[in-house]
Amino acid sequence: MSSDIISGHVYSCERCAPLHGVIIEVKNRTGRILCKAKSDSAGKWVLNQKWKDAIIAFRLEGYQSKQMGLSEVSEVTRLLEQKVICYHNTLSCYPGDEISCFVNSPGPYSAKLFRHGLEKRLVLDLQRFPEHIQTVPDKFFVENGLSWEKSLNYWIPEDAKPGIYSLLIESEGFGRFAAPLLVSTPKTDWGESRILVLASTNNWQTYNLWGGRSRYRNYEDRKDLDFSNKSSLRTLISRNLRKILNHSQVEFLKSLAGLGGEADKWKFKKLSIARPFTNCALEGELPFEPFNNHLAAGEWRLFAWLEKMNIAYDVVSGIELHNNPEILNHYQGIILSTHCEYWSRVMYEAVRDAHCQKRLWILNFSGNTMYREVDFFEDGSLRCVSLYFSESCADESALIGVRLTEDDYGTAAAYKIVDPEHWLFSGAPVNPNSLIFGGLSLNQYTLPTLSKYDPGRCGDVNGLVGMGASGWETDKLTKTAPKDIKLVAKGCNKRGGADMVVREPQGNRGGMFSASSILFVGALLIDGVVSKIAENVICCAINGSLSPEKTVGSNIH
Repeated sequence: MSSDIISGHVYSCERCAPLHGVIIEVKNRTGRILCKAKSDSAGKWVLNQKWKDAIIAFRLEGYQSKQMGLSEVSEVTRLLEQKVICYHNTLSCYPGDEISCFVNSPGPYSAKLFRHGLEKRLVLDLQRFPEHIQTVPDKFFVENGLSWEKSLNYWIPEDAKPGIYSLLIESEGFGRFAAPLLVSTPKTDWGESRILVLASTNNWQTYNLWGGRSRYRNYEDRKDLDFSNKSSLRTLISRNLRKILNHSQVEFLKSLAGLGGEADKWKFKKLSIARPFTNCALEGELPFEPFNNHLAAGEWRLFAWLEKMNIAYDVVSGIELHNNPEILNHYQGIILSTHCEYWSRVMYEAVRDAHCQKRLWILNFSGNTMYREVDFFEDGSLRCVSLYFSESCADESALIGVRLTEDDYGTAAAYKIVDPEHWLFSGAPVNPNSLIFGGLSLNQYTLPTLSKYDPGRCGDVNGLVGMGASGWETDKLTKTAPKDIKLVAKGCNKRGGADMVVREPQGNRGGMFSASSILFVGALLIDGVVSKIAENVICCAINGSLSPEKTVGSNIH
């Protein structure tokens, strides 16, 4: 190829997808167009001549234009979508903290801070701001994050109640976006409530695809599929090998077949916090609306239910529990919320020790829990260090009794009671003829807004199939689970469903409950049995037993 030829590829900012039809213009210093080209379906463009002191410009409808000196152009150019988007300098904070927000908006925009509880409540109206056009680096930036200009500062009110918040940015003609923010319980207030909710902020981060890479997809430096194919031959082989071999043995066999090794190293790279979190689905208005999300929108429904039931709670993020494990000394129970998959070793050991030595109840309102290990960076960013917690840190099922199996992935169903006399169902409105409950969940299939993979939704091409509180991802009893763990209900999913289990407290060890399903929390607001189960187990954690007026035993009428 002639040395006069210059070429490259142009990709989108959000997903690092190749952009077709981008107009590439080379101009001289007076603005006269010297040459034009257009990118092909792979995003590739070619110019047949170089010019000294020329400017190259890239433009495509729906994207913000970019220009640079011809000598500065690299093999990859990234274009930012022409819509409103933003991120905070942190994912979790405390009342009274100052927060910085970095906004890209092609037009004037408004900014409002909301709290997501039983109702979505306006906390701060920050009024309107002028347009703010940001730029993005070329090549790949997920590891280091963005360095946008700061758009605005605001302060969390001193009397702000802990929970999930969002800053809603709206600009006419350029859309709306809710940036998530967890307001945690400050140290001065630890223990004012007896229940602590561990928000699954680690999962919000590992599923964040903005920029072209998450823990699950990598569009940065290799072709990846938009959707997972759980029935593919490769997946079926891997799933069945996992039943008889450990992770190291499976990875060895994959490397022999050319399916692992170096190709998988991207799964353990840093995921910067300095990116928009587009997977949290907090733009909705009411917690009673049907939704499909396993991250912040799912956890919103848990907080709404706790407030509906007048159950006081405190809140902690993953990194805050990692940095302050002593917080657990102030509580009688910890709720693991919705999809609590990613844990650091410090987090796990803190919960294990408080559970085994200080009678802390573990209330696992989550599916696919304690399954992978992460480590944190000082700024709150993280990286995955192991795909299997049981092989890098500890056997999580020795603590919670259950572990993820992929047999039910992407399906939803009701539960069926196995032990109808168990105290867990005291006062629950169960039909004695069927013993079925949890047939509905607000977390259900809804029409997607994207034709491509959305990391907040079920990652299968068919989406979530079925309806009920058992599903999406479910956990089951393992051979290494403590023998005194009792199976009380089981999901009706065709391939087994979630194992709902209880372990009674003994001595210095607290009790344990596991719903073992991502969809369980989505049923709390609309299913009387699911709600009563959760109320009963929280009551036991707080009081040591059910309230006196509640009869244990013959409770299903």
